[in-house]
Amino acid sequence: MPSQPVNLPALIALLVSIATPTFMSTAQALGVPQTMVATQTMVASRPAAQPLIQAQAGGLDRLLKQGSDLLDDDKPDQALDIFKQVLSADANNVDALIGQGTAFYYLKQYEGAIAAYKRATAVDPRSIAGWVGLGNALDDTKQSEAALKAYDKALAIDTNDANVWYNRGVTLGRLQRYQEEVAAYDKAVRLRPTYGSAWYNRGIVLTKLERTAEALASYDQAVKLDPDRVNAWINRGNVQFDLKRYQDAVKSYDRAIALEPNSEDAWFNRGVTLANLKRYQDAIAAFNKTLKINPNNADARKNRDSLLKRVEQLNQEAS
Repeated sequence: MPSQPVNLPALIALLVSIATPTFMSTAQALGVPQTMVATQTMVASRPAAQPLIQAQAGGLDRLLKQGSDLLDDDKPDQALDIFKQVLSADANNVDALIGQGTAFYYLKQYEGAIAAYKRATAVDPRSIAGWVGLGNALDDTKQSEAALKAYDKALAIDTNDANVWYNRGVTLGRLQRYQEEVAAYDKAVRLRPTYGSAWYNRGIVLTKLERTAEALASYDQAVKLDPDRVNAWINRGNVQFDLKRYQDAVKSYDRAIALEPNSEDAWFNRGVTLANLKRYQDAIAAFNKTLKINPNNADARKNRDSLLKRVEQLNQEAS
């Protein structure tokens, strides 16, 4: 959000507006699945070789579980070796292909991830995990339109998957298709009312659309579901500030500061809000704290110095 001046008539010529906190990172927003979706691979019936096939399948299942466990333990390089072993025995094993794609994704080897997910969806076009993984990898390589098509393939299989609607919303946001982004998050939270990240992102896009009251309702849900999300408290305070609910905004920033005492944004925004409440000494203290955290924050220094002059002027007028 571009910085806009907050005018304080007869008090301060310029007080820099609240800073908008950083949005969720790509990795956080996409929510890459930690575990693979189990996909059954049918083996052609060949009675004479059945015992051997069953034994091999059992060994592959153990390897697949080992690979999945390694992904859960954040060891994608080791997981990749395991999935390669499975694929050397069964080149069309969808679970292994998805696991390979996910391991490549965690290693930020996106071309490898895209290739693996494409193979998985070619073998099993109804693999939701394959389409979602493909969408995630395409989105992270700035192929947003292609990512949307992948998510739409997943939704054609199961329209009630809240995660897919969420991921679709994130991608629509990158494309600045904000109305559609809101609709995607609406669908996600209808399917899963406890989806904290969807409520949080919904608040962000509604703020962009200047649907402030709705944004506040979203942040209310976000902090209710995840009281430790610092940026949700800061964003909630920002929206309350826009609604001129300054006392409430201070409380939101205080919650953020309780969670993260060195949050530059929270202290700075608190200072701006306190100045609007004419609590000048408290505002000066907030800007001093901001400068202690970041001595190079020019806006905090300007605001503090303006308030110091204003307080001195008021004291002279009172004497």
